[in-house]
Amino acid sequence: MQISQFETQKVLDTVRELRNRKKQEQPVRSVVELAKKLGVSLDEVNKHKERLLMQEEDPARERRVRELSARIAEGTYDITSEEVIDMARRRSIADNSR
Repeated sequence: MQISQFETQKVLDTVRELRNRKKQEQPVRSVVELAKKLGVSLDEVNKHKERLLMQEEDPARERRVRELSARIAEGTYDITSEEVIDMARRRSIADNSR
C-alpha cells in the first residue's frame, strides 16, 4: 500500500495546526478563568471547595500511610480483591453521604 503525497501533506498540516493551536492557548490566571474555560459553574466550584476545607485533618493518617508503605515495601501487605471491593464500596457510601 502506498500513501500519496497529498495524504501525507494533509497529516502534516493537521499536526502543524494542532501544534499552533496549543501554542496559542494562554494559561489561566484564576479559578474564575479556569471555570469559564472548562464550562463549570462557580457555584459548583465553591461547593466542592467548601466541602474540602471543612474536612477535618486526620492526625493518624500520616502514621497509617507510613505503616502501609513499609508493609508494601517489605512485601507483607496482602489484600484480597474482596477487601478492595469492600473498601471501595464503603468509600463510595461515605463520599455520597455528605
